Amino acid sequence: MKRLAAYGFAQTVDARIEALPPEQYHERQRDAKRLIEELYPLSRLALSFKQPGLSVQVEAHEDSGRADGKIWLSGFLNDSFEVQVTFAGYGRQEALRSILLVRQGCVPDAGPIKRERKTGEILAMGEAEDIGGSITKLAVSICERIRAKVAKPYAPGTVLLVAFEDFRLRGRAWWESLYREVENAGGVDRGPFSRVYLFNSYTNELQQLA
Repeated sequence: MKRLAAYGFAQTVDARIEALPPEQYHERQRDAKRLIEELYPLSRLALSFKQPGLSVQVEAHEDSGRADGKIWLSGFLNDSFEVQVTFAGYGRQEALRSILLVRQGCVPDAGPIKRERKTGEILAMGEAEDIGGSITKLAVSICERIRAKVAKPYAPGTVLLVAFEDFRLRGRAWWESLYREVENAGGVDRGPFSRVYLFNSYTNELQQLA
């Protein structure tokens, strides 16, 4: 997407997401994956900098270059930086869980799940999970995504934005629990990044991790 003011960029991204057919939206088909997992988080990071006296512009890079976008600040503060966006999911099993939830309206929150090769049917079995177990899995995924990005070269000053979706993670207590689990999973080494942000797309909450 071309360079736009933060509000215009966010409005364009929102309109494109709203226009997605339900199946594409829920199963992340075609353009849906990039819109939801990359452009939407980028738009919200840009909006977080907007305030009176500060102009914010943002651009998304369509190619597979070294960064996914760039943000410019001008006014009482002048700055610009590239942004690398990554999405922390729970792996293939959780992707199947999301698809099954859309298709049948309910799905076990924990337990084995697989797709049958011959029929394509998704089969899931429920099992008990400790409270906070999902936060532990999310923290591991976040650390894995950060380590993968730290291992690659990026321009000085690049910001890393780690997006995820968890409807349970809302409010200070749950965020503090996530921070503890991130430390337990090995903590965060910023590497070449100037800052690392976490963004929960389900609750629209943005936090600076490092």
